[in-house]
Amino acid sequence: MYLTSAVLNLRAFWTELLPLCKLYALYLGGVAIYTLFSLFRILVRLRSLKNQTATEDDENKYRILALLRDKHNHLCQLNFFSTLLFGLVFFLQIPENFRSLIDSSLTGWDFIFDSLVIYFAFAAGVFFVLIILHTTEWIVSAHLRRLTRPR
Repeated sequence: MYLTSAVLNLRAFWTELLPLCKLYALYLGGVAIYTLFSLFRILVRLRSLKNQTATEDDENKYRILALLRDKHNHLCQLNFFSTLLFGLVFFLQIPENFRSLIDSSLTGWDFIFDSLVIYFAFAAGVFFVLIILHTTEWIVSAHLRRLTRPR
């Protein structure tokens, strides 16, 4: 399978992946949905805290901010684990591709390119999702720091 400028057929792409990559893709989808939903909830809570008047209970406000910081830290750890797990899955798949060298009619660089191109495309997609998750975490972190900074 060579990369072309044609539209990528997701069904053919999915069938080319090994089961470990498919499992990781499902895991990453769940983590992405959970992370984005949780970060959205944190932003909504921060907006409601920002709109509170100064006469409201400051201790309650600081307790809620501490809980939101903890939630954000847990999400950062989850995404860091997802990144490390991606590296493990990706590098475990490379030797799996070379096991089919005996059955292949391709030789040399053609075989290497043909067998690895699908995994580099998979890696690019996963990397893009991980960048989006990291960017949203960074935005929420900036909002949290701004609210917890002494005035």
